[in-house]
Amino acid sequence: MFLLNRLGFKFSLFFLIFISVFCGIVPLTQASQFKVALLTPGAISDAGWNALAYDGLKAIEKELAAKVSHVESKTPAQWEEHFRFFASNGYDLIFGHGFEYQDAAKTVGEEFSDTIFITTSGNTVEKNVASVVFELEEATYLLGIIAASMSKTGKIGAIGGMNIPPINSTFHAFIQGAKSVNSKIQISKSYVGNWEDVGKAKELALSQIAEGVDLIFHNADAAGVGVFEAVSNSRKEGKSVFAFGSNRNQNDVAPDAVLASAVIDTSAFVRIAKIVKEGKFEAKVMMTGMAQNEAIKLVYNPNLKSYVPKSVQENVEKVRQQIIDGSFKAPRPQFLEN
Repeated sequence: MFLLNRLGFKFSLFFLIFISVFCGIVPLTQASQFKVALLTPGAISDAGWNALAYDGLKAIEKELAAKVSHVESKTPAQWEEHFRFFASNGYDLIFGHGFEYQDAAKTVGEEFSDTIFITTSGNTVEKNVASVVFELEEATYLLGIIAASMSKTGKIGAIGGMNIPPINSTFHAFIQGAKSVNSKIQISKSYVGNWEDVGKAKELALSQIAEGVDLIFHNADAAGVGVFEAVSNSRKEGKSVFAFGSNRNQNDVAPDAVLASAVIDTSAFVRIAKIVKEGKFEAKVMMTGMAQNEAIKLVYNPNLKSYVPKSVQENVEKVRQQIIDGSFKAPRPQFLEN
């Protein structure tokens, strides 16, 4: 009897293996593992745009018990190659972190209908392709209020990495926020021409400061460190100048220079991934701002917050609450074309 039981067990085991191999059945432990990948246009050491996305990816790994992977993906050829690699390896969700990933997501998405592709910015929507738009303008509008309220020269500045719609949209909100306080405020805008040239960004910031600009908002990714260096050096020389951080909380990057940061909270990435994991994904443009669990925030630098007059802080808080309750909408150009 014992021998028959053993033979029966072996036959059952063989039968299960046979069915699994030839019928494509995947063991439950593998099938249940949620896999998420992230493509970034630059290094995650930038303490800004790319770093915040990586923070979001790690939060997904921790909170959703997901297997996660990241790759720096800079060129159009790499975008498709990397999307295709992760999709062909069974990843459920792939983020392309930037406006530029739209076309590649659409192309590769047509080949892998079971994979969800999400770009951060843009408006490309297909059956399995969508975008999340972080309304950073809500926070940069508030930075504009602070800048115009505190400027002693009536001149403020903005420095971007590339002259592209998503960057200009944050600048537009910054400028409109400033003009809501001082309609005659003067604004200087400059562009580095890339996302990495710290030296060029520093040069542009020093040039603006020499022209009388005393508060500078940057949206230049890794190059933004150059803006902080210029402001920090100028402050050591006795000049009353400040910088604003973008995308990630950059107050600690230059605690003696960054007055406040316009921040995208990593919870936004987790929320989107959870929707996909639960099978509730809808192909659409997902607008994400302060009203969505404060996915967008204004974060003061505690070391420098005392420089911001109480009356200015109160005005900023008043407008912030209006944004959250929907009674005020921060200006945002309709740039979401493919």
